[in-house]
Amino acid sequence: MPPPLASAATARHPTPLMSRGRLIALLLVIAAVAALRLLALDHLLVWHDEVFSLIRVFGYDQADVQARLFSGQLLNPDDLLRFQHPDPRHGWRDTLAALSEHPEHAPLYYLIARLAVELPIAPVAALRGVSAVFGLLLIPAVYWLMRELFGRSLAPWVAAVMVASSPLQFLYAQEARQYALWTLLVVASSAALSRAMRRNSAGGWWTYALLMTLGVYSHLLFLLMLPVHAGYGLYRLLAQPDAAISPARTARRWAMATGGALLAFTPWLWVMARRHDRVDHYTAWMQRPVGLEDILTAWGHHLTELFVDLGPSPEPGWLLLLLPIAWLTLRALRRAPGAGVAMMLLILLAYVGLVLGPDLLLGGSRSLHARYALPALLAVQLMVAWSIGDAMRLGPRSLQGRLALASLVVLVALGVLSQAAIIRADTWSTKNFSAHNIEIARRANAGHATLILASESGVSTGELMSLAYHLRPGVRIWAEPPGQDVRPPLDGDLIIALTPSGRLRKALEKRGTLTAIPDTWQWFEASQPRASTTTDSAAPETLKTPQPHTSATSATPLHAASTAFAIEP
Repeated sequence: MPPPLASAATARHPTPLMSRGRLIALLLVIAAVAALRLLALDHLLVWHDEVFSLIRVFGYDQADVQARLFSGQLLNPDDLLRFQHPDPRHGWRDTLAALSEHPEHAPLYYLIARLAVELPIAPVAALRGVSAVFGLLLIPAVYWLMRELFGRSLAPWVAAVMVASSPLQFLYAQEARQYALWTLLVVASSAALSRAMRRNSAGGWWTYALLMTLGVYSHLLFLLMLPVHAGYGLYRLLAQPDAAISPARTARRWAMATGGALLAFTPWLWVMARRHDRVDHYTAWMQRPVGLEDILTAWGHHLTELFVDLGPSPEPGWLLLLLPIAWLTLRALRRAPGAGVAMMLLILLAYVGLVLGPDLLLGGSRSLHARYALPALLAVQLMVAWSIGDAMRLGPRSLQGRLALASLVVLVALGVLSQAAIIRADTWSTKNFSAHNIEIARRANAGHATLILASESGVSTGELMSLAYHLRPGVRIWAEPPGQDVRPPLDGDLIIALTPSGRLRKALEKRGTLTAIPDTWQWFEASQPRASTTTDSAAPETLKTPQPHTSATSATPLHAASTAFAIEP
């Protein structure tokens, strides 16, 4: 049987209040760590997905962008980066049209970002700044949720400081994508539901309905919160019946709130139905098969990176943290108040079932990307926080209390050190297959007459623009027009090719040998012309059709996620 339900006013164990001094000190720590989200918003490279965030926010038509880039004309980096800045000819109508061409992405974040780019700051900083604000709001939202689920205890404070120092939450709070907003609304809507059920007031249910409406417009995966909340509400009503609360009335109010949110979402559902072929096209990459070992390794890194991530490449040694993470999670499942366990467990099962389950049963690469399971990962983090907070209530005289306090200090210190490392870096594992683009740019900038050649592919537009952020003005860029037999320029002293077609490869191989640039699958370098000899047995092998890596053991060391052909324009 699950433990008895805890209300917001009571906790499972009586916990002495923190002194005012300790509370102020803790608040200062949380505020100082949280403020790191607002620092150096433009230090990490702009990767493929963020490129398309800017293209859509500014209302550029993707087909037109493709046609201008792959025209067979020599371009410079500024010619590409013009699509990363506003054009007075493109207004809100163009932004809405661009968003509707990608209905797999709910539009709320991008519409807010459209407002942010009106500010007198760089577009990248504006979009990442929006995410940073949502990342900041996640911290009090986590405190609110934990307070609603577990009452007046140390657990909400422990959860707040752990989320504030989490490197994974930090990275997505500085990403020009919708994931920080989605995570915030998952937490806030769950807290609002718990409060609405506890007070059963009209205002509480209106707040819940509003947050659910915003949630479904933040990310399509937010729709999974409907069954999660339904299961949680059913547990609350059955686990501790209250004569003052009518189950029928509560169920009716929940149905009205969620029904209203779905009704408000129907315009976007219509857009998705009208462009279902585009949804299928842009999500087809998820079906790329990945081995079981790679999937489990990726999930292990996702969990450890909630607490520590000290370098752009995951360190296998940190997987040892999975043992205490598992123990603390199981402790929470066994000992925490039932309502809180129900919420966390339902979130965990819903998002793990969607992300990990299909990969194991049907094959796919969803599990390689932490962003699709952020609610599940956060649920684990909050259960760990509950276990630490519950043990800390025993005080410093108890061995459990001392161990819990030491664990919290170590985890927060590792998290802060990880965030400091991220701030000093120029790339990180969350940049996926674009993570090495700065190294590619440095290589290109070292040439005197560098030429970048590209053929059209699912990643070529985003990769060219990502690279252009770091290229010197003198670097020339030529993109092959699709379907046309056009001779590429080959007069550079250094030629780098991006996903070259068969025709482009043949032209480059006449010049010299085409070899893959280390740790990438999409970038190649053409060697200088050389006289062939019969004794030259050490020549590098000429590469054929470029293929993305599908094995974490043979791919870039930056992250298992970068092994997938994760196209999400």
